[in-house]
Amino acid sequence: MAGYDVIVVGGGPGGSTAAWQLARAGLRPLLLDAAVFPRIKVCAGWVTPEALADVEVDPEKYPLTIQPFTACGFAFGGAHHETRWRRPASYGIVRSEFDHHLLNRARDAGADAREGARVTAVTRERDGIRVVSERGVFTAPVVIGAGGHHCPVAKAFGQVSGQEQVVIAQESETRLPPDRADAVRDAAPELYVEPDLKGYGWYFPKEDVINVGIGVVSGPGVDLPQRREALLQSLRTSGRLPEGVRLEPFRGHAYVVRRRAPRRLAGDDFCLIGDAAGLARDLSGEGIGPAIRSGILAAEAVVAHGRRGTPIESYAHEIVRRYGRGETGWLGRQLAHLPDACARALVRVMLATGAARRHVVLGRIFGMREVSS
Repeated sequence: MAGYDVIVVGGGPGGSTAAWQLARAGLRPLLLDAAVFPRIKVCAGWVTPEALADVEVDPEKYPLTIQPFTACGFAFGGAHHETRWRRPASYGIVRSEFDHHLLNRARDAGADAREGARVTAVTRERDGIRVVSERGVFTAPVVIGAGGHHCPVAKAFGQVSGQEQVVIAQESETRLPPDRADAVRDAAPELYVEPDLKGYGWYFPKEDVINVGIGVVSGPGVDLPQRREALLQSLRTSGRLPEGVRLEPFRGHAYVVRRRAPRRLAGDDFCLIGDAAGLARDLSGEGIGPAIRSGILAAEAVVAHGRRGTPIESYAHEIVRRYGRGETGWLGRQLAHLPDACARALVRVMLATGAARRHVVLGRIFGMREVSS
């Protein structure tokens, strides 16, 4: 059996980035993922300039689907507002392409990446962390959990609490035929805030692809299919869905946004990254950027642990410094304390105010901001 310095469970942007960084540092990482790439990943598919810089992807040279966004619209309560930037503030990508690209890059750097290797058990043994998968049993001194909301490493070591607040979402991604693609090729993305402020819908055009979806906080009385149909009706009425285009079937997923009872992020021999650590941005659910950044930080912590004996727990301290302890952000706290009518009024004012919409809503919540070249 090959000797590995670290096992990464999960091959999304966070896991692939961690494995890539570990291999570049001269370590021997094993990456295990249940899927066979390229695989469909339920996600709106937009990334920030900071995330692309972190993963060292030049949007001008990226060989696959990518569309720069220099504008973004918001709709709420019958009003529509648009924000524009001089330079791209975010980019639309296709997750199946993007994730496969990052996984192959980790391989090229020297990571042993194995697909179709669903992990079924993670335990501590005398000789290290034992990871049981459908493609074999492996052992390493350290394991990185990058397996999303249901990550087996998080379940084994992260002390996951049943009190976590979960967002459920559905999305459809459809590649348009050539005669229909021009209608959306230069369109700006749109975000649609739900009337009860429990979530939002989106419309993301990406070259010849459109991604439509909706996410809401899970709870009693939440009818996601009904909200989805209301969004689709609105998109058809506005003409953003080209007439006669049949959307691909909607797919669902779930993720933690606000960690009311935070997971344990690291220990002597493990750390959690991305959605496994509950790092999606509060209110927006944007998770690619935090997954990539946490993958880099985890790799740095593992390298420092192996070379200088630095405790891996230092990773958790850095995550808290950057992303907080998991409490709801300022805007979320204000909305939670206000009567429904007042909360809706506050959101209307913020969306109608250009500076608040640009810097607070799009910048801080969604991570959309232009970066100087």
